[in-house]
Amino acid sequence: MIPTATYRLQFRNGMTFDRAAALVPYLKNLGISHLYASPIFTATKASTHGYDVTDANEIEPSIGGREGFERLVAELKAQGLGLIIDIVPNHMASSLENAWWRDVLEYGKESRYARHFDIDWSRRLTLPFLGDTFDAVLENGEIAIKPDPATGKPTFAYYDNYYPLAPATWQGREAEILALTDKAAIADLHERQPWKLMSWREAARSLSYRRFFEVTGLVGMRVEDKTVFDDTHRLILELVRTGAVDGLRIDHIDGLADPKAYLARLRQEVGPACYITVEKILAKGEQLPDDWPVSGTTGYEFIASLAEVLVDDEQIDNLRQAYETVKGAPVDMRAELRAAKLLMVDRNFEGEFTRLLALALSIASELQIAQEESVVRQALRELLIAFPVYRTYGTQKGYRRPIFACYTVLWNG
Repeated sequence: MIPTATYRLQFRNGMTFDRAAALVPYLKNLGISHLYASPIFTATKASTHGYDVTDANEIEPSIGGREGFERLVAELKAQGLGLIIDIVPNHMASSLENAWWRDVLEYGKESRYARHFDIDWSRRLTLPFLGDTFDAVLENGEIAIKPDPATGKPTFAYYDNYYPLAPATWQGREAEILALTDKAAIADLHERQPWKLMSWREAARSLSYRRFFEVTGLVGMRVEDKTVFDDTHRLILELVRTGAVDGLRIDHIDGLADPKAYLARLRQEVGPACYITVEKILAKGEQLPDDWPVSGTTGYEFIASLAEVLVDDEQIDNLRQAYETVKGAPVDMRAELRAAKLLMVDRNFEGEFTRLLALALSIASELQIAQEESVVRQALRELLIAFPVYRTYGTQKGYRRPIFACYTVLWNG
């Protein structure tokens, strides 16, 4: 059934499945066809939104768990309403509460989940969760070797966080390791882990994993890999196939390596009847790829157009004048936009830019194009600043002609 009207509920913060079930008759009277639920899978304990998932195959216990969810579904069906859920294939929480992430910390590249996360394994996994450099917090006594309260295994304890040690660095010497207090010995033990603790301030330039925008607490997932897709979608597919869920809202589709391939696999798994929309930011004049097997976007472009209709722009000159008074100088919006983009490239996403630069230089080398690094760096900066869309969808075969034509129009204004 295609939704005619949805009502979104943000679960957590007091909103549980049972509380939602009690609202269903009211929603029916409003004319709602489908309840639209924020992420319902287990997330970090402090989560207020649910997008920081720690277990994609468990329904969040704090909002009612599987039993509460089934009571809500039963009430929706009794009233003739459907259910759409928000799923998050792009990322999970890089939290010690995430069993997969914790396994990666403990076993490094040998972990079963080492390739589930989008990690650069050419170097140690970076953990930018310290308030200062490792040396500084060690010197201040903020880090110590302590047993994990849950397992008893030796860990690096930093306040309430217990970072597991690689088994090879402590097994057979547990008592000796737990007794370590010498700072040099602790530093040496740290150097032998598959990960390295670092200041959160270093994340922008030194991160070794893909993140959601600049949120270091959310690590990218490699759902383009069949095993990763299977492991992260097991419960989602079960809920759709059993009829509990009628539709899926895909969060941050543009974070995925190949959105079209992901959507094709998802559509194959859920069948033609499942209603699928994607969270996609379309530039003005940009169109959703017509070969994506979805019903549309979540509607950001509609909201943008609606805002233009409902907002009276006759007072824009007064707003500009007020802003210029506060700023103390005339406003050049093009210059302001350029400065904001430069800030993102040069500071907030310095690490991502450095990786792009290395890739560009590698391609130039393979093509035997001699070019100074400084020239390539400047060209890449200008390309990113001028980029007209959120992302492109090229493949090894290039771009489809209609999409390329659309990009050309947008680029030329």
